[in-house]
Amino acid sequence: MGAENQCSALGEGTLVTRLQPSAAHAIATYTPQLAAERWQRIRLFVRDAVAVIAPACAWLAERLMVVVAGHVDWVVNVCEYPLQAAVVFHPVMIRRYISRDDVERSDKTRRDYRSLLLRVSEVVVPTADPLEFTALNGQSVTMPYTDLELSLLESWARGQGNAQRRRSASVLLALSAGAGLDAWEVQHLQHSDVCVTSSGIVIDVDGATPRQSVVNQRWEQLLLDGLRGLSGDRLVFGAADRETTFNIVTKFIRHTDRGNEPNPMPTRMRATWIAGHLVPPRVQ
Repeated sequence: MGAENQCSALGEGTLVTRLQPSAAHAIATYTPQLAAERWQRIRLFVRDAVAVIAPACAWLAERLMVVVAGHVDWVVNVCEYPLQAAVVFHPVMIRRYISRDDVERSDKTRRDYRSLLLRVSEVVVPTADPLEFTALNGQSVTMPYTDLELSLLESWARGQGNAQRRRSASVLLALSAGAGLDAWEVQHLQHSDVCVTSSGIVIDVDGATPRQSVVNQRWEQLLLDGLRGLSGDRLVFGAADRETTFNIVTKFIRHTDRGNEPNPMPTRMRATWIAGHLVPPRVQ
């Protein structure tokens, strides 16, 4: 069966019948530690995905079911993305799943899971562009972004899968790269601290170093788009009902939709803003 047909057949429950009896039995009898309704929603899809990869994988079918079921459950039941092969097994989703910070996994386990899930992706989503899985600490936290990298980060902010993530990504990028706020200042900033005037946008920054900062013109529209619909003392970053401000920026970034843009790092965004003020004006 060709890759396109395999992709379209996922979820029909027919691919398992093509396996050796022992593998088919292991897949059919596997029951994860999930609520019944969650497993029922993804069961046939998971079984077919494992059936696709099982003949070409050294892992036992039972182990494959554990990895694939966990990934599909997170994408569909937790993140609420559609149960479609092109979405579930897109490399972006795999990278997001592997980089989760709410589960404890060793580096070896993460590598194993990544290899397996990417192999499934290669088979059922052959048209997806491959992604580079660079280490989180592989980029300097103080090196300013290039102009191209900033454009890619703007695409990252505007391309998030839901309105809440688009808003938070937009204000994070605009306030850090455009006004020099650090992560603590971004996650404590209220809408009332933002003053929009005819000559620009001024941010009243509280905290350890109170000051006023003018938003770079390049980032004004992105910030305005991110603030749309907010008012008063509403925090500009994160959900309105969030109960903590501890390290939520890092956790947010790890759960955003990612592509081939550089890692969104608030320290590098702020370094970019600082570097912009060190460039001498051009002599006319």
